[in-house]
Amino acid sequence: MTCAQCLAELATGSLRELPPDSAVMLHCARCPDCARLTTLLRDREYNAASALNTLPPLSNPITVAETAGRLSRRRRVGSLVVMLSGAALVVTIWIAAATTIIPMMNDAEKDSRSALRTETIPLSCLSPQQAADIINPYVRGGGSTYWLPSSGISAITVRGTAAELVRSRHLIRDFENDPHAACHNSRAMTPQKARDKPSEVEGVTANGPAGRAPPGSGPIGGAPRK
Repeated sequence: MTCAQCLAELATGSLRELPPDSAVMLHCARCPDCARLTTLLRDREYNAASALNTLPPLSNPITVAETAGRLSRRRRVGSLVVMLSGAALVVTIWIAAATTIIPMMNDAEKDSRSALRTETIPLSCLSPQQAADIINPYVRGGGSTYWLPSSGISAITVRGTAAELVRSRHLIRDFENDPHAACHNSRAMTPQKARDKPSEVEGVTANGPAGRAPPGSGPIGGAPRK
């Protein structure tokens, strides 16, 4: 064994674990330099062991075990508290959303649905007055109304909610697309031909005025002789 190998063994091992017939001890017996180093290391190990043996124990093993048990219980309780806190946070967020956010969203959607809009619906068959009669029962919301044109335009202007506009548009389209609707029938009436009646002259007959006998129909010269 060389000196380098001996130093490597001493750096990683302990002299107390080396038997007398080991390669390191045999080399130290032949090499005075390694022998001095071995003696120095043995003295330092002895001093360190003596110092450690004189120190009192830092804590009682029973106390250490009890402390470890308490720490374990605290960890379990802490985990339970964290889980309950998370559940409480989720419930709090849900309640806040149910009481504030969701009603706000519903109100916004309701306002959007109830907002009044204006639309002009063209007419191809119905007159504006007929269209107004059809949609009048369905345009009843606050502020909802309709206007009839005064210049003869075939259209009607409706102001109402989106649902009212859609309903009015569909009603008008259904009536105009119905082939049996009154607006598709001809409004002109066919005139009937006048019938001539023969005039009758009362009291006139072929033989002259009624109640008179023709001349010479009675006995000649008056009453007949006996």
